[in-house]
Amino acid sequence: MAEPRNAHPYHLYDAIQAQPAAIARVLASRNIIAEAGKAAAEKKRVTFAGIGTSLHAALVAQFWMRYLTRGRALAHADQPFELVHHPAAFDRDDAVAVITHTGTTTYSIEALRLARAAGALTIAITGFTSGKDIAGADFHLETCEQEASFAYTKSYTAALAAIALLILSMAERRKLLADAGAFRALEHVPSLMKESLELEPQAREFARRAAALPRMNLFGSGACWATAREAALKIKESCYMAAEGFETEEILHGPFSELDSRGTIVGLLTGNAGDDRARRILRAAGELKMLRAAVTVASANRDISAEHVFVIPETPEWLAAFVHLVPLQLLTYFMALERGLNPDSGRQDQPVHAAAAKHYKY
Repeated sequence: MAEPRNAHPYHLYDAIQAQPAAIARVLASRNIIAEAGKAAAEKKRVTFAGIGTSLHAALVAQFWMRYLTRGRALAHADQPFELVHHPAAFDRDDAVAVITHTGTTTYSIEALRLARAAGALTIAITGFTSGKDIAGADFHLETCEQEASFAYTKSYTAALAAIALLILSMAERRKLLADAGAFRALEHVPSLMKESLELEPQAREFARRAAALPRMNLFGSGACWATAREAALKIKESCYMAAEGFETEEILHGPFSELDSRGTIVGLLTGNAGDDRARRILRAAGELKMLRAAVTVASANRDISAEHVFVIPETPEWLAAFVHLVPLQLLTYFMALERGLNPDSGRQDQPVHAAAAKHYKY
């Protein structure tokens, strides 16, 4: 286990920086992952299951299946706790992919066992040296080293790389892949993320302002909906702030009533038709005197009302799950530092949280 750190660079910072290399290693395993994709393609129903960060990966998988096949094939995202306590009646026509970086998450293992017992094809997507209980899956896809920080980053994006290859292989096998260039586009992700890491000075600058406010709301559509949720989770884990991630339209239907000048709002724009709604939301937030930021591709960087705009490399919309996330990870890290916090600990070093943790097991 890695030694704890008490100053910058914390383990979380190193993990953020390590993502391009980790993703490149996963992409080099394309042939192995393709075998799992071909097997899953023969099944009628595909379910991706995960908890926390892994649930967000499952939600991205659900979107990718629809997007990359233009809606001609669908996947289901679920939480293992729900699958165990409210079973989905799996059978031999099912493929179930369980995403768990440690491979030791109690309900992820139970969901995998349930699927295997029902005769479903099972796929485990984990980090290296994961728990032995996950090894019974029909396919075991490993992504990267175990995280040293409580807030997972490289394990999330490395798992996304494996999921992307899995879905592309499934869609290709079924002759449903809508974009013949999708495999080539995926290969560019490590370089795109390296370029996004150059936004660090801007993230540090905006963090000084955002860290002074008690809460943050993020929103996006498509793959960016899950990205907004994932970023909010990292903020909770590392900055101990109230943070929520919403789908673009959803934030207007109730949540907007809670917003005011005490919070920050961040919109994610990908260059699709939904961006106009995002622009209107940011303008509306200006009336509330909120601190505003946007993460956008260059082609969508127009008429954005925000105090700060992070411009990321141009990328196909579906790859926003990787690239839009990077400045938000950096923002989270530097907000934690601005608040005088150790972003690695997840408060597990505090006696009251250590005592609380005795009452549950992951």
